[in-house]
Amino acid sequence: MTCAGSPRPATRRGAWLTLAVFLLPLLAACAGQEARVNLPPRAPATTHSSAVSRRPLTERQQVIAAYTGYTAAIAAAFASKSKAKVRQLLRPYLGASAIDNTISAFARAWAENEIAYGNVVLHILSVRIRGATAWVHDCDNTSGSGLQNAATGQIIPGSAGISDDNLLTRLERVDGHWNIQVQTTEDVPCKP
Repeated sequence: MTCAGSPRPATRRGAWLTLAVFLLPLLAACAGQEARVNLPPRAPATTHSSAVSRRPLTERQQVIAAYTGYTAAIAAAFASKSKAKVRQLLRPYLGASAIDNTISAFARAWAENEIAYGNVVLHILSVRIRGATAWVHDCDNTSGSGLQNAATGQIIPGSAGISDDNLLTRLERVDGHWNIQVQTTEDVPCKP
């Protein structure tokens, strides 16, 4: 699913590919093994955790955080099968009309009892920032993911991904936060 202004086709195959573009990045995080994180030892009870200062994120880090947060939120929103939950999860990343369009696309898939499956490997190739506009260029391997019927497990024709999904996402800084504006798929192969 893309926001307004996207050149994606309106065919059923195009609609599923569009839906998959938004859903698949999260599957990489959800379908993999549990991440192991080495945490520092717990501070003694006499120290205050508020004394630890964090450096503010750079603008590039903010853009990447918004983009990756969005990909996680869109997949969680689809899996929720709840219009209210979709609105809640996507509000930090999308405008109201884009959320409405997303809900419409999700509702069609939900009505067909379709769920996401598989694993995506994300590869952010570049981040470009000019003023209040940023572009994230991705070359993702979505070949191990797509949509399937929840009851039968049958893969939805045309929903399977590809090994070099060439994505370009435009974000705008709105009220100090980066919001997704348009996500398009380039028709030329990319290389991670």
